[in-house]
Amino acid sequence: MKEHLKTETALVYGNAENRLDLKTASAVVDQALAKWQMASQDAAEQALHRMQDQFADDEAPADFWHKASDKKFRDFFIWGHNHDFGHGAQRSGAMENRHREITTESLQMGFLPADLSGQNVLDIGCWSGGDLLILAGMGADVTATEEHPISARSARALMELVQCPGQVIEQSAYLDNPAWRQSYDVVYCSGVLYHVTDPLLLLRICFCYLKPGGRLIIETKGWTDNSGSSCHYSGTSIKGWNFFAPTELALARWFYDVGFPAENIEVYTRPMKRFLACAVKAEAVSISESAGFSRPGSWLEAEN
Repeated sequence: MKEHLKTETALVYGNAENRLDLKTASAVVDQALAKWQMASQDAAEQALHRMQDQFADDEAPADFWHKASDKKFRDFFIWGHNHDFGHGAQRSGAMENRHREITTESLQMGFLPADLSGQNVLDIGCWSGGDLLILAGMGADVTATEEHPISARSARALMELVQCPGQVIEQSAYLDNPAWRQSYDVVYCSGVLYHVTDPLLLLRICFCYLKPGGRLIIETKGWTDNSGSSCHYSGTSIKGWNFFAPTELALARWFYDVGFPAENIEVYTRPMKRFLACAVKAEAVSISESAGFSRPGSWLEAEN
């Protein structure tokens, strides 16, 4: 399998029986979000106005990639995903309905089961909470992290307002927590990996948080030039602070190098030419090569 990753793209590990058609997958997501809508029109409008007043946009969401991203990340706030409070009360976000699209595609690919009841899920980089509401609505016990202070507070306030259980922790994804070792059935990390300066460290942290048999789901900007295993780098000079955008093969190799078996890795190219990937942890293993690892001597090297 190791030789396979030297020459080919990622293998398909998933069971076709776990995959859903578009209509069924969309219905699962719709039903999950419907759980958090307000009971009356007055309650929905009050909730919308409360969140707009408490967490006002510094720029119009539609201008996110044109104006706000010229500032440093922590210097501005924009609502993340579109949210429907019910009864026609809706708030637009910079990422629009991407939370719906990506979870729907994850269900179609068999990466996410339709029922997450009884499963512990870690949502890394939740922004204002779009993904975590879907995951919680599907039955998961969700813990979310978000390094942007106002975004973390907005997600926490939204969860409290709609009475969604779970917790949002304001912290960097790199602040690894040994107490979370082998604690999660699913680690969900959408739209984050290409914004970090050390993607392999983040993937190794995610690997160590997973239980054996648990799965890591990553959605990321990618580079579709598959002439070799490589990455495109634009850094902070380009709006959106995009660091490493891997090819399909490079992303598969990253998964492999942090501990996932090759046969448990799948990378799917989304219609918008970004990547949606999933890898299942077989067992606790040491990192394959500790030379150059950015947390030398830490618990992450041997996962103990």
